[in-house]
Amino acid sequence: MERVEASAIAEVSARRVTLTLPRPVQLGEYVIKARGYCVTTVRLTDGSVGHAYGLDRGVPVAECVNSIIAPLYKEVFTGDPVTTWDVIYRRASAPLSSGAALRGFSLVDLAAHEAVAKSAGKTVAALFGKSEKKIAKWAVIGYPPSRGPEDIVWEVKAAVAAGAQGVKLPVGMTPELTRERIIAALETKLCPVSTDLAFSCRTAEDVMKIVGGLDLAWVEDPFVSGSLMELKKLRSLLNSPLASGDDETHLYHPQAFVETGAVDILRIDTTCQGGLSRLLQLNEYLAEKKMPVSWHVYDAWHSQVASILDVESVSIEYSAPGASVDALAELILAQSKEATERPTTGWKFTLPDMPDTLMGIDSDPDWSALQLK
Repeated sequence: MERVEASAIAEVSARRVTLTLPRPVQLGEYVIKARGYCVTTVRLTDGSVGHAYGLDRGVPVAECVNSIIAPLYKEVFTGDPVTTWDVIYRRASAPLSSGAALRGFSLVDLAAHEAVAKSAGKTVAALFGKSEKKIAKWAVIGYPPSRGPEDIVWEVKAAVAAGAQGVKLPVGMTPELTRERIIAALETKLCPVSTDLAFSCRTAEDVMKIVGGLDLAWVEDPFVSGSLMELKKLRSLLNSPLASGDDETHLYHPQAFVETGAVDILRIDTTCQGGLSRLLQLNEYLAEKKMPVSWHVYDAWHSQVASILDVESVSIEYSAPGASVDALAELILAQSKEATERPTTGWKFTLPDMPDTLMGIDSDPDWSALQLK
């Protein structure tokens, strides 16, 4: 990382923003009526401001930032977010190693990296001497999961027309509908297809009933956290690669997946797994293990994080306004269409002013809003 004479921290803060979904999302037994986000801000004394946000999954992430993490950053910030992360983690590893506090710690780290990059007038990747790599852009389609196969066909076509190089579908309302939707996407023959089973299966046999015999780019997150043995069994049965790691909010991830041979592809999310600084510490390890990574949404920073690291990245994920996948990113994208200038520093996105509660976009997914080519 380029050395920057960074200012001291003037403010670290967080708040909860809730977006009600006009069309509730049901992933197996999991019903989502609203998306709750923690939005973090790091402000330097020179006026540079960094932001990050992530799903809080209903736990008190903002409270952890404001009560535990913010005072530590103000006390020990060195101008280098990586060194600061390490010092703070070693001082308070017990509360910060998992759960709500790790989510908050991750988001403050991402915001701190942006603030420092903006202070230097650069993108975060450029601050590390990197330019953005050309990584396959994948469209997350098929929301809400109640939509049938005929809707999947038009959305695959729309996503590919926007420049998507692959599509990923979530679990449907039933195992039968899930398989029908996947087959509909495959039969377009327009791009590779993967599926996110969203922790909905209990056994390897449950998974095989859905995806058995299908030629998929990968099968993702079939089981709840803590299911390493089930993953290993499933991996021995699948003809397609197996991926897992979304929402593993603890610092045994990703080594637990790598060392047990449970998966073929790692799913990584910087908003809940330690931020950029933690991955920089794991960079040599991940590069040595040669296990490819698929990044969990949040394209604004994951496109740059993937470019900084020495891992093979197989996908950066995008969602269209109206999809309710990453409802806050979709809202930011829809509002940015009206802007005359696009940000060129930090994470290259502008966080608009917004109330604590607001409504998500009520429309079918609008893939024309994205330019993925």
